[in-house]
Amino acid sequence: MEDFQIRYNRTSELLEKVTEKYYQGDSCACQHPRFIQIVGINCVDFGKSFKAWETTLLISKVKKNFEVETLEKGTENSNEKWTCKKCKSEFNFGWSDFSIAVEREVLLPIGIKTTENGKKAEKPIPLFAGLYGHSYPSKKEIDSVEFETFEKYIMEK
Repeated sequence: MEDFQIRYNRTSELLEKVTEKYYQGDSCACQHPRFIQIVGINCVDFGKSFKAWETTLLISKVKKNFEVETLEKGTENSNEKWTCKKCKSEFNFGWSDFSIAVEREVLLPIGIKTTENGKKAEKPIPLFAGLYGHSYPSKKEIDSVEFETFEKYIMEK
């Protein structure tokens, strides 16, 4: 198993390439079910306390492609409405901290206004950088995989 920093850096570099691929021509990330799956990994859905590094990285890499509006009310510590600059799809962004060591971000679709274009999301969700936190979902939901497996999945080959 590789050192976490190496795994994190490899994942970050790959997700930068993925983001460039998503935004070629008229396309955008909103068309890709696996993008929506990864940015939507939410520990609350599992009744656990963790963050997915891929979720955090991918959200940070696509943010420049969205108009961001701060919302006054919501269920998170930080709540925003993100609107895709290309297709005008809308997402809710939320950030919460669960403890001094665990916080998480999530980007959930509220109105997709484009045609799906990409392979369907699958389970278990394959992650390379992985999860960090106090409690985790089962390997039937999210599983740690080798880099090549994650790359193939997120690049939708």
